[in-house]
Amino acid sequence: MSLVPHLLRRAAAKAPRRLAVVIDEGLRLSYAELLARSENLAAWLAGRGVRRGDRVVVRAAAGVMHFDANLAAARLGAACVPVPVTMAAAEAARLLDDARPALGLADADGAVGLRRAGLETLVADSPDYRAAVSLRQPDTTEASLPLPDPSDTALMIYTSGTTGDPKGVCLSQAAVTRNAAMAERDQGFGSHEVYLSSTPLYHATAGLRIFTMLHGAHTHVVLPRFSPEGWLRVVESERITGTIAVPTQIQRILDHHGYRRARLRSLRLLVYGAGPSARSLILRMRRELPCGLYHGYGLTESCAVVCGFNAADHRALTGPDDPRLGSIGRPLPGVEVRLRRLDGGDAVTGEVGEILVRAPKLMSGYWDDPAATAEVLADGWLRTGDLATADAGGYLTLAGRTKDVIISGGVNVHPAQIERVLAGHPDVAEVAVFGVPDPEWGEVPVAAVRTSLGSKLRPEDVANLVAAQLDRRSRPRQVVFVEEFPRTDTGKIRRQDLPCLLE
Repeated sequence: MSLVPHLLRRAAAKAPRRLAVVIDEGLRLSYAELLARSENLAAWLAGRGVRRGDRVVVRAAAGVMHFDANLAAARLGAACVPVPVTMAAAEAARLLDDARPALGLADADGAVGLRRAGLETLVADSPDYRAAVSLRQPDTTEASLPLPDPSDTALMIYTSGTTGDPKGVCLSQAAVTRNAAMAERDQGFGSHEVYLSSTPLYHATAGLRIFTMLHGAHTHVVLPRFSPEGWLRVVESERITGTIAVPTQIQRILDHHGYRRARLRSLRLLVYGAGPSARSLILRMRRELPCGLYHGYGLTESCAVVCGFNAADHRALTGPDDPRLGSIGRPLPGVEVRLRRLDGGDAVTGEVGEILVRAPKLMSGYWDDPAATAEVLADGWLRTGDLATADAGGYLTLAGRTKDVIISGGVNVHPAQIERVLAGHPDVAEVAVFGVPDPEWGEVPVAAVRTSLGSKLRPEDVANLVAAQLDRRSRPRQVVFVEEFPRTDTGKIRRQDLPCLLE
C-alpha cells in the first residue's frame, strides 16, 4: 500500500529533471525541486508543532501553494484542508471553527480571514514562506520526520453545500494513492502525461490530481484563471495531453472565435463532468474536438471518479437517439456498484435505484461527525444519494438525487428524467427541474430553461414535450426561461437556489 511521500520520492527518482508543476505565466518546478520544497516545508511545519493527525488549512488562488501544502502535510501524516478564496467570510469562519486547524497557509487575500480567526498563517511570497520551502530547517533530518500511516487523512475537503451544510470529507493516504493508480489505468495515461487543471484546486476534481500526477511522474499545468483563449493557448504551448473541463467551459471554448482543431493537436483525452451535459454538447464535442472524450462520475466521498463513459464508448455512439448518450458509463475496475430501491431491494434493469458504491478508495468518514458518517457508510458501501437506472450492459444513467425526488400525488417524479427529455430538444441549451409545494398534489415539477439563441420555444411546448415522452405527472406545471443559472465555483447548478428563479 503506497503513501503519498513514497509516490513523490519515486517520481523524483524516476525523472528528477522532468517538469512537475507549471503555473501558467509563473513558476516552473522539476520533480527534484518539488520534493525538496515539500520536505523543507514539512520540516518547517513540524518545527511549528504540526503533528500527525493535525489539519493544515490552505486558502489561496490556484498556484504552487496548493502543491506545497498538500505534499508537506501528507509528509507529516497531517491533513490539508483547502478553503475556497471565493467563500464568504462568515462561511469560511464556520469551516475554520469546525476543522480546528493547527496552522494556515494563504496568499495575501486568504490570509486576512485566517488571521482574523486567530490562526498562525504563513503567507505566500513572504520572506518567511520562501525560507520555509527553500531551506532545510535546523535540527531536522529525514529520520526525524517519521512516515505517516496509510490510514492518516491526507486531504479533507468540505463538500460544496449545494444540497445542505458542508461537511469535511476525510480522504486517507491509502484512498488518494489508490485513486491515482485507478485513474491512470482507466484513463490510459501515457508515459509522460502533461495534464491541465483549469478548475479550482480546492475542489476534489483538480485537487486530487496533485496526488495522481505522482503515480507516473506526470507534469501538472495549472491555469489559475480560466478564459477560452487562455485555455487554448496553454494547451497549444505546453502540449497538453489530458485535461478536465466542466460543460460551461467546453461550451465557451468551442464558441470562441480563436478555436481551431489544430490548436489541440497534442490533446489525447478530455474528461468532462462535475455537472450534467446536454446531448447536443456531447455530440458537438465528438464532432469538433480532435481527442478522445471521457465522462466521469464520482463524489468527493468516493475520492472522485467511480464510473466512466470512456473514449471507446463515445466513439460507439450512433447519434442523437442513442439511449447511452449522456450515460455515466460503467464502474471502474475495482469498483462495485449497486442500485437500491427505496424498499431496500436491488433495482432491476431500467428501474430507478440509489447508487451504492464499494471501492478501496472511499472516504474514511466525515470529520468529527460519526452520525452523518453512519448515514452514508454501512458495511463498506457508500450511499451516494444519486439515483440512476442501468441497462442490460451495465451502463448507468442518472435519474436525479434522492433529496430532489418530487413526490406528486404519492408518485415519485425524478427531475433528471425530465431534464433528459428536454435537453434533447434543439432549442434547449440547458435545463434544471425542481419541485415546488402544491396544495392539491403536495409537490409539482417546475422547469427552468435556458434556450438556444433565436429560439421561439414557448412554456406550453416545454410542458407538452415532457407529457408526450414521460407522463402527465412529470409535466412541468410552470416553465421559467432564464439567461443564466445560479452556480458554484465549479460550474454546478446550485439547486437549493432554483426556487428563487420564480420570485
